[in-house]
Order: sequence, then C-alpha cells, then structure tokens
Amino acid sequence: MMIGFDDRWIGNHGIGRFANELAKRLPIVPLLLRGKPTDPWDCLHLSYSLYNQTHRHFFSPGYNPPLGKPCSFSFTIHDLIHLDVAEESSVLKRAYYHAIVRPALFNADVVFTVSNYSKERLLEWSGIAESRIVVVGNGVSTGFGADGERIINHTPYLLYVGNQKPHKNVERLVRAFAVSQLSRTMELWLTGNFSNSVMATICELGMSSKVKALGFVPESVLPAYYRGAIAVVMPSLNEGFGLPLIEAMACATPVLSSRATCLPEIAGDAALYFDPVNIEEMVSCLDEVQDDTTRTRLQLAGLERVKLFSWDIAAEKVNTAIQTVG
Repeated sequence: MMIGFDDRWIGNHGIGRFANELAKRLPIVPLLLRGKPTDPWDCLHLSYSLYNQTHRHFFSPGYNPPLGKPCSFSFTIHDLIHLDVAEESSVLKRAYYHAIVRPALFNADVVFTVSNYSKERLLEWSGIAESRIVVVGNGVSTGFGADGERIINHTPYLLYVGNQKPHKNVERLVRAFAVSQLSRTMELWLTGNFSNSVMATICELGMSSKVKALGFVPESVLPAYYRGAIAVVMPSLNEGFGLPLIEAMACATPVLSSRATCLPEIAGDAALYFDPVNIEEMVSCLDEVQDDTTRTRLQLAGLERVKLFSWDIAAEKVNTAIQTVG
C-alpha cells in the first residue's frame, strides 16, 4: 500500500532528519500540501486536502494531524516539550494540543513516537490505549561513522550540538566548563549562534576566548566536528530522543549526558551521566573525560550501543504498523 506522506517536515532540524530518512525508505506518495505543518490552522487545510486524495493512508512524520478522520491516518509525537517546558509553551500551543492533538490520538489508526519515555508521557497525558502507540526510534544517517575527515584544531575542544533554547541547559554547561579543569587546556564549541542569555553568561564569566559559536553546521560536515571532539556533551533538561547522542557514538566520540527524561534510555551504558541542574556533577564528568582509559571505554561502548539504532529499522516499524492497519 502506498502512503500519503507530509514532506513539508523534511529539513535540517530533528524532525526534519526523521522525515527525510523515512521518506527515502517508505513507499510514499508526496502530497501537494501548502503552508507550514507547524501552523495551528494547518489542520483545516490538511483535512480538506486529504478528502480529495486517492491514497489509502496518510502519514505525518510530525505532530500535525487532520481534524476528524478524513481517511486512515497516522502521525508522530516526538515529545511533549510544548506542554512540559514553560519556555516552549504558550496558551495557543496548549490549546492546539488539547483541542487538536489529543482527539487525533484517538482518531488515528496508529500513533508513532521515538522513545519509551515519550510513549509513557503520551499515555499519561492523553489516556489512550498503550496498544495504539508504536515506538520506532531514530537512526544514524549515512556519513556518521568513525572513519572520515575530522576537524583539526590547535586546541582540543568539547562539542555541544543543538540549539540554545532554555531547556537545552547550555548556560549551566558554560558555567560548568568555566570551573572545570578542561577549560585550562580546551575550548567549548557550540553549534548555532549564541542566544542572548548564553552570550551574557559567557561575558559574565570572562570565557569569550574559550567558548565558540560555530553558526549553522550542515549535516555534510557535522561528522567531522564529532570526530574531532574530545567528547560530546548533552546537558538537556528535556528531550524526546537526543539524536546527537547516537551520532557521536557512531563517530567514536565519547558522550557525556544529562540523566533527564529519555537520555539514559538512549545512551545506556555508553555515557557518563550527570544531574543537569547540579553544576558540580557536570564538572566532575567534564574532568573525568580527560582520562584516556575512560574515553576509550566510552568510545567502545558507544560503537556497540549505536548498533541498536537504524533508520532502516525505524522505517520498517512505521511501514509494518501502517500496512497492518491499512
């Protein structure tokens, strides 16, 4: 059965990577959909469009369902950050989730998510039957591997990959780095541009020469940054999956991770963990990763752990579930 696919989600962000990789592997029919899938009113246009399509099933790799049930459909809730994180929430977003997303969870033939943590949050929030949710995970895209080009820098660097929204906890990472032993001999590199609050923290601590913003890093060169790093750190307060964890592991780069939400589920025994609100614990992890034996252990554990995650497996789970309900 061919699947009507919302390809508007394809892009360089987390959901965009998920959408792009599944689109390569599923028997899809791209739909001629206008507008942005993140627009709260997209559900109206989407519902109208689906009434006039000839495919048998509609699948969205993101959180935009149609109103009612214009056809057999499924969609993907990667996390509930728009509800769980105050800085990412608003009256409009909460209204959208309660008025559009929650009813759609009951109308959908199947609901996909990417971690058991996100599944449990969905069950807790919505009250739908557990059997309606399928956890498909994420994978590592072609190009992320231990072999290949690496960034060579005269000063070793610790790498953070992600945006600088408050729940990403980058300010605490900067504070921990500033008092760690690492800051004497290494730099902290952050993808993207400095947020105002992160920039203020860097200036307050006098770390302008030690903390660098890389700007936008294309996926084509991101593996080289992973491979060149002493370690990758993920200090988040809330995640639905944490794609940089497995990308770093695939590149044989040691991982330091917050133990919040889904992150221990994803990283398993292949990371050093810290409480994301405890700067002393974060500092301890930063200092521990200087040890060669520790780094080697994390590299080997990561290369083994990442074998659990595959875009082929994720796509197969999605396709099997859709073909079953279709």
